[in-house]
Amino acid sequence: MNDPHFMKKIFRLLMLACVFPLFVNAQQKTISGRVTDAKDGSPLYGVSVFVHDNTGKRAGVTTNAQGVYTFNAPAGATEISFSFVGMKDATEPINGRTTINVKMTANEELLGSVVVVGYGTKRKETLTGAVTNITAKEIQTTTNVSLAQKLQGKVAGLQIRQLGGEPGTFDNMINIRGFGTPLFVIDGIARDGSSEFQRLNADDIESVSFLKDASAAIYGLRAANGVIIVTTKKGTAGKTAFSYNGVVGFMKPTDVPQMANAAQWIQMRNDAAVLGGGSPFLTREEMQKYIDGVPGYESTDWYDEAMKKSAMQQQHNLSASGGTEKTQYFVSLGYVSEAGLLKSGDMGFRKYNIRSNLTTELSKNLKAEVFLAGRYDKRDQPGENFFNIFKGTRVTLPTEKPYANNNPLYPAVVTPSNQNPLTLSDKSITGYDESINRNFQSAIALTYTIPAVPGLSLRAMGSYDMNSYSAKNVSKGYNLYTYVDDQYIKQPQRKGAAAITNNYGNNNRVTLQGQVNYNRQIAGKHNVGGVLVVEQQQYWNRNAFLKRYYDFYTSDQINAAGKAKQENDGSEQQTASLSYVGRFNYDYNSKYLVEFAFRQDGSYRYNPNKRWGFFPVVSGGWRISEENFIKQKVKAISNLKLRASYGLVGEDAGNPFQYIAGYSTSGGGSYEFENGTLINGAASPAIVNEQLTWFTSKVTDIGIDVGLWNNQFNLEFDVYRRDRSGLLARRNVSLPNTFGGTLPEENLNSDRVQGFDFTISYNNRKHDFQYGVSANFNYSRTMNRYVERGPFTNSYDKWRNGSANRYNDVVWGYTYLGQFQNADEIANYPIQNGDQANIRELPGDFKYKDVNNDGVIDDRDLLPIFTGGVGTNDNQNPSSKNPHMYYGLTLNAAYKGFDLNMLFQGSAMYTVRFSEVYAEVLAFRGNTPAYFFDRWHKEDPYDPASEWIAGKWPASRFNGDVGKMYAESSVWRKDASYVRLKSVELGYTFNPKLYKAAGIQKIRVFANAYNVFTVANSFVKPFDPERLEGLFNAGFNYPLTKTYNFGVNLNF
Repeated sequence: MNDPHFMKKIFRLLMLACVFPLFVNAQQKTISGRVTDAKDGSPLYGVSVFVHDNTGKRAGVTTNAQGVYTFNAPAGATEISFSFVGMKDATEPINGRTTINVKMTANEELLGSVVVVGYGTKRKETLTGAVTNITAKEIQTTTNVSLAQKLQGKVAGLQIRQLGGEPGTFDNMINIRGFGTPLFVIDGIARDGSSEFQRLNADDIESVSFLKDASAAIYGLRAANGVIIVTTKKGTAGKTAFSYNGVVGFMKPTDVPQMANAAQWIQMRNDAAVLGGGSPFLTREEMQKYIDGVPGYESTDWYDEAMKKSAMQQQHNLSASGGTEKTQYFVSLGYVSEAGLLKSGDMGFRKYNIRSNLTTELSKNLKAEVFLAGRYDKRDQPGENFFNIFKGTRVTLPTEKPYANNNPLYPAVVTPSNQNPLTLSDKSITGYDESINRNFQSAIALTYTIPAVPGLSLRAMGSYDMNSYSAKNVSKGYNLYTYVDDQYIKQPQRKGAAAITNNYGNNNRVTLQGQVNYNRQIAGKHNVGGVLVVEQQQYWNRNAFLKRYYDFYTSDQINAAGKAKQENDGSEQQTASLSYVGRFNYDYNSKYLVEFAFRQDGSYRYNPNKRWGFFPVVSGGWRISEENFIKQKVKAISNLKLRASYGLVGEDAGNPFQYIAGYSTSGGGSYEFENGTLINGAASPAIVNEQLTWFTSKVTDIGIDVGLWNNQFNLEFDVYRRDRSGLLARRNVSLPNTFGGTLPEENLNSDRVQGFDFTISYNNRKHDFQYGVSANFNYSRTMNRYVERGPFTNSYDKWRNGSANRYNDVVWGYTYLGQFQNADEIANYPIQNGDQANIRELPGDFKYKDVNNDGVIDDRDLLPIFTGGVGTNDNQNPSSKNPHMYYGLTLNAAYKGFDLNMLFQGSAMYTVRFSEVYAEVLAFRGNTPAYFFDRWHKEDPYDPASEWIAGKWPASRFNGDVGKMYAESSVWRKDASYVRLKSVELGYTFNPKLYKAAGIQKIRVFANAYNVFTVANSFVKPFDPERLEGLFNAGFNYPLTKTYNFGVNLNF
């Protein structure tokens, strides 16, 4: 112990122990700084900040709620890196600095960047569900008043059909993957119905997301058909920037079926009289006058008399955005005006809208958002429904004139309806109809970032929506005239039926949301996230109806009509829902992805024991492109991801409170007791069902995403299936006559929708020239899995009438074989109209195949030979009314200041059925389509013994004089597949050098055309194949329109 050498060693060790920490500290350096968003200067919370030492080991921290970081950089570190979801990675050299502040910019090329999903956002590269996002720029390549029509043909699986072109009717059919009408979510609030969505000002929209698979389950019972999420624009930090977009143009019908002129109609009408066994309709001399068009025998084109060639439309939108680092705002004003095609000028639509979105930082960790929007729109039209006006232009005889004795002061009585279409379209004569909608939407959200727990935030949101409407219809009595013996003879119309009607309604919705969010990156590779939401929504509405009849018209005020005869009605409704929502996701280094979500919904409709439902969803993905065997060896692959999802989705079914035994005095009968007095009774209208609950859908999706050559080429492909059970039906059982009730609805039936869709795109740039092409395709079809019905009587009954395990849009028809050529062929042909020897058939009539060879053509010869829904006149959205295939193709190019965009859109595997006027010669004894003039007819119409002249259609006869001419077959059911140049736009942006000194940032002018041309079956095309079959059959609705627009975009 007294060894001096030993003591020296101890002393040296102690000194080394004291100096070593100082030495280590000298090798490290404390670095701090702040990370902000380059767009608006707001702090970025949760940014990964890290360095690598000499050995390659990674060390780092994450930023706090103020975007601040502090850490000790290890020895040898020369660069500091920053990484954050949705932002471009940033790297800064240290160069001896101790304070390094960084502004991060959004990564717009990160596979579509950030996508809005249910109750949050995600990077597209980490999505595991079938979600498509479309940006404002893509939406605006089509110019149209309706947002739905701006989206048509641009999204795989999104099925949109334009039902009519009447101004102010936002009735486009919107469908996702054949499931049905989706739920619409606008700025985080679920808002039912497509009308509000279609009325949105497209200039206010930042993006639209489409949840197409089980990921929609997070929105609950109303989301079984998918979800469309709209995100409106917000302000950005900086001085106020203004934007003006203006469009002026005109619209005209895409096409209109041509009706017969006077000469054609007279000849067909004469044929019908003679071939029906009667006398000629006109003498030979009178007919010749119509054929020659001599004065007094000219043809009247009723469509040209009532309708204009074109009508004007215009759209204007002015917006302003800006703000400071703490407060940003976006404000917009919009105006739309559309005129109608009626020559009377009494049809039109106007819309005004305003929107204000405000975001402000109330304190370091507290942010507030305020969303306000308002809309006023008014639709004007004649008091008579356009259907009747347009039908008048179709069936009114071309031999008649609009005015008695050609005097415009005396509108004429016309045949066959006695309703003059020119008079019906004039509101000064017959009255008017106006409808006004006022819409107000408001929401406020508070987001609090918890400093003590990185990645954790709380959000509360409340909203109130109100929509009020009023409608007024004035139906006046009026006079039509005939001219006889130099006198105008008055023919009063609507005698005793002139009336005024007022409708009022008010709809209200309150939504409250509480939300907990957690997102954190751990150790640079483990990304975890979660959302928990509780949501409550209440809805209530009231409406009232009042109608009074005039003794004689004095003014268009309700008090001017008499009180002696009046009608009134009204109703109220109130609903409420409560939901609990959760989503949890994890990914390892954006390579292996997994997500679990659920929603628990309570519905007031059902028995308390059946009221609550739990709907889970699980999904996963594998980004193969992030594996080293791809990343290092196959440089062409920039993205390759496999993904799959499966989940349960619920849907409300049936009327509420069917589990409660109600009683009604209506139909309860009367009962006589001892004193002989009749006392009204009460009766239960039906048996209750305490087990009734919602439909349940099992949704499966498997997809692949491919990106090549730095994502210049992209492919998204999905196959999907939805199995839905619990559809409502009543049991088909025999009940004794003494049973006084009706069976209740039960969850009995089931169906299946399955198909696939894909999007493929390629974009490139060569110097000043850039171009791109994008195509999308969707195929879907619905099958009935179980349909409740009574027992089949035999095997044929099951084959002919069974629905289970069959597609739901199969149409049975006769096999068309051509036309009879002569009387001998008719006499020797199987009986096809119930008459012996086919005595009602004539040469030129249609003949059908005797499939079972029993000598009689009847229902047993029908075969399932068509697809396409059975026609109806409603605007509902079942898959059986929609084509199986939808497709779209977008071509775009830009060179210096010029830009060009073309959109082709169409559908296939669908048929439509012609009927009524368009499939019956001389229907209603009125005018008939011009194509029927190409008919079989006698060489001399006044000589029954003359030779037959062949034509495309059978000889003209009235309905009661023909056999199976109008039976279901390929004659009347036609392929409605089509391809349409939906939109084309050519624009030019002027060089900023010309106007920048004036404070203008951008001037762009453009020309746009919509519904430009269509390729389709020549027979179907004049009716427009995009229409729903029910509307197609009648052919009397407002025609679809093509538009030509000129516009300007200004930024200043």
